[in-house]
Amino acid sequence: MKLASTCGIAAVSALAAVLCWGTASAQEFPSKPITLIIPSGAGGSHDMTARAVTSVANEYLGQPIIIQLKPGGGGAIGSDQVAKAAPDGYTILFGGPNWSTTLPAVEGRSKGPNDLDPICRINYSPVMVAAKPDAPYKTFKEMITWAKANPGKLVFGNAGPWSQADLTWKQISKITGIESRNVPHDGGGPSTLALLGGHVDVAINPTTTFISYIQSGKLRPLAVLDDERDPSFPDVPTAKEEGVDVVYYLWRGMLAPKGTPRPVIEKLADACKKMTEDKTVQAMIKSFGDRIQYLGPDEFGKVWRAEFELHKELGTSLKK
Repeated sequence: MKLASTCGIAAVSALAAVLCWGTASAQEFPSKPITLIIPSGAGGSHDMTARAVTSVANEYLGQPIIIQLKPGGGGAIGSDQVAKAAPDGYTILFGGPNWSTTLPAVEGRSKGPNDLDPICRINYSPVMVAAKPDAPYKTFKEMITWAKANPGKLVFGNAGPWSQADLTWKQISKITGIESRNVPHDGGGPSTLALLGGHVDVAINPTTTFISYIQSGKLRPLAVLDDERDPSFPDVPTAKEEGVDVVYYLWRGMLAPKGTPRPVIEKLADACKKMTEDKTVQAMIKSFGDRIQYLGPDEFGKVWRAEFELHKELGTSLKK
């Protein structure tokens, strides 16, 4: 009995020591730079937004956030790397619906809400369908008509197999009855470059990715995939207005390995909130044609989980 009692006391003492160490570590966090993994290619909307927000990280977090691009597998490679990292807050993911919702929900790969903890949502981006100015169609309706008259000839460039752009195009194709060739890329940046280079005919990406090319006349917006028109392009109709009831928006946020201590999550979330409120960051985001819509870990977690379940259901129906 005495031995058991002694062992029990020792176990409790060890647990207390671990808890005290964890608390102390959380209080000291961060004591070194943080790595932010972006699982897509350079030049996309995630890359642009992440660099804008993290440019002031040192001011609000006390440490810089170092960005690493890890494209591949439609975002699965970078997501997996973060999910396997130590849950200490020093390796986090710049999440988005492609690799954080749709792929895990529909394909069972990449990492979603079952594998990662939400830190915060940074922003909400309207998404557009765009084409080259010399395309044989000038509007979304004309594109549908042309595709129906030329089955299989329209080439769509997506941000990866079963990315949200791919999922959305499958919805559009099912609703309208068009047939097209679907070409995957490692993110919105590469799919936009393919569109600019004439390798694909149309692409779906956030305004953030397209805006400079639209303003310079290199791309033509065909439709906005949102409930309302984009204030940056008030003359561009929504797909709903054109008779195709499809809505697709893109969010970007910070995600941590499962099991990251709550105090660490809260420190990161609080710092991110301050970063999004920074006037310099807000000006940069606005120049991208984007909008900040911050959500903390709890609210963001609920929205993310609901989106995951919706995409799971939608993916099942589209695979039939």
